[in-house]
Amino acid sequence: MFVYHLNDPIDLEADDGDGIVPLSYWLTDDVRPEKAAWVLEAVLALADAAPAVRWDGDMRHLPFVDPNVEETTGEPALIVIQQDSGADSFVISRAPVSWAERQSERWHETRTRDIAPTVFAAPEHDSVDLLTAVF
Repeated sequence: MFVYHLNDPIDLEADDGDGIVPLSYWLTDDVRPEKAAWVLEAVLALADAAPAVRWDGDMRHLPFVDPNVEETTGEPALIVIQQDSGADSFVISRAPVSWAERQSERWHETRTRDIAPTVFAAPEHDSVDLLTAVF
């Protein structure tokens, strides 16, 4: 995973057509366990890279995701997290992001956690998808 601390914060409130959407919208727009697994991988990568990129552990709000990248690569490839102090912006991706590298003096490559999306199998039932199941 590649983690970038951008030199200038991303203005996530601007309606500039960049396609970046809130994490909650992206997760509920097309519910799939792979999405939740990828978000966990990305946040753990940020935690692993924290000393190198100077992330202090705070989040100003839930992350944002660029679904346009997913459409071209077949997997989520960009997540943006801002921390409270100064709205510092961090970009996390499985592959290098050339524009983020150019806009960052601090970036770090860390291992990918490879969290497999799983389907819960209850002994008395067939497999159950926990994201859609009603108990």
